[in-house]
Amino acid sequence: MSALRCKRCGGSEYVKHGFVRGHQRYPCKGCGCHFTDTPPRGKPAAMKALAVSLYARGNMTFGMLGEQFGVSHVTPYRWVRKAAKALPPIPAAPEGDRVVVMDEMHHFVNGKKTPSGSGKPSI
Repeated sequence: MSALRCKRCGGSEYVKHGFVRGHQRYPCKGCGCHFTDTPPRGKPAAMKALAVSLYARGNMTFGMLGEQFGVSHVTPYRWVRKAAKALPPIPAAPEGDRVVVMDEMHHFVNGKKTPSGSGKPSI
């Protein structure tokens, strides 16, 4: 019984006090809190970190992560949002620096100026 601790104060002084939903119930002698020896709720932190990492690398979608980890597709979305809020803000670029990536700039600068066809809906 030494591994069991009070959920509120962390004390190890408790007595048995009946059953609730099939689990032994214990009142803490220190704070009086009633608790049961049940596993903690939620998924492990390592699983959440792996899901965030897989999503950030662009390997998996929220639906794929949900299927992989056995949760709803909304759950990995919440994990990613929570991890993103914990990140420090992105520093602003200095005023004098301008970076342009030239791989697709041709389409925006020298691309076709007029749309093809008459522009009217065809019936």
